[in-house]
Amino acid sequence: MNIKRSIGKRLHKMFGRKKKDQPVGPLTNLYQTNYDRTVLISYLTTPFYKANDFTHQNYLTSHIVAESFSALGYNVDVVDYSDSSELNYDKYAVIFGMGKRMEQSFYEQNRLIPRVYFVTGAHDDLHNRMGLKSIKDFYALSGLWLPEETNILTDSSYYTVFNADFAIIFARGYIYEDYKSRFEQEIFSLNNNILNVFSDCKPKSAAGRSSGFLYLSGGKQLTKGLPLFLEVARLHKDLKFYVVVPDLNQALEDYYKDVFAPEGNVSLFKNLRMDGKEMKAIVEACSYVVAPSYIDGLPGGTIEPMSAGLVPIVSRYCGFPKQDFIFEMETLSVAGLQEMFARVLAMDDEAYMNCSNAVKAYTQKNFSAAQVKEELIEILKAKLS
Repeated sequence: MNIKRSIGKRLHKMFGRKKKDQPVGPLTNLYQTNYDRTVLISYLTTPFYKANDFTHQNYLTSHIVAESFSALGYNVDVVDYSDSSELNYDKYAVIFGMGKRMEQSFYEQNRLIPRVYFVTGAHDDLHNRMGLKSIKDFYALSGLWLPEETNILTDSSYYTVFNADFAIIFARGYIYEDYKSRFEQEIFSLNNNILNVFSDCKPKSAAGRSSGFLYLSGGKQLTKGLPLFLEVARLHKDLKFYVVVPDLNQALEDYYKDVFAPEGNVSLFKNLRMDGKEMKAIVEACSYVVAPSYIDGLPGGTIEPMSAGLVPIVSRYCGFPKQDFIFEMETLSVAGLQEMFARVLAMDDEAYMNCSNAVKAYTQKNFSAAQVKEELIEILKAKLS
């Protein structure tokens, strides 16, 4: 197996990258500084060449990581995680990130350079196990085998996953604890950042409380748990469901044509900008956001609406911490999701508003770009000083 090609395919799957969104070239000394040390960041280069399209949190994440290292006195070189150009690893004081460049660095003789693995999901083994489960569960339900609707990793970044000097993971709760149990070195939790595009949405109120449930997600809908959401929609015609995705597998859309039909109770939207008027109108129409994911890492499609006060219903595989205002499914099943629906709908208006206000304040404080950057700097400062 060609290690460069296979790892490239693996990371493209994780980010859902398409041919039209190919990476751009490496960036050398991004901020034109003259420090004594240089860091190599193996993550994304596109965010430094293009304007924010408000479709994914990783645009801001890229800038947060680069700015944090610069603030700590590093010249910053950035390569795309799938980059295959020649590199002189010996020039770097730190190697940070994921992908081909990170994995290839372990084949160099100098092992004294700290390698910091940036984990934006779960451990590879749990990731694959739950991805396969999502395919099997939907096959048992529908008779449709849709392997393209999950991110099975068919190669291994073994050195990176098991021998990085320390790791930083977008997860807390179960996902963090699972990774910690498999990783010999120290691992740190870091919150994903919000784009903060819903801060000017109409505030939630008891009078405006609706029976609207939002499912907002990127690609790979089986693994994101969309069938669980739509099965509940089939059972609850009295509720309103909103599905916002970049695109939808045609076989999956056809299977749920009854709920997507004009007379159905599910509104389907594709390829919306998060900062657009239509997206904000959907957020204002909903009181709850649902993420019945089989595997994730603090998903942006959930935390973004949470910042507007939508009460979250999530699986434990989303990586959220235990909080009174985060409703975590007991089981990853239609019954488990129905139970959480019943719980949030049973809240009286006072309890609902307390919950909505708490989740909004929690998300805006802890997932803001400024807060995430501050926490990342503290982690790097403590470990690399």
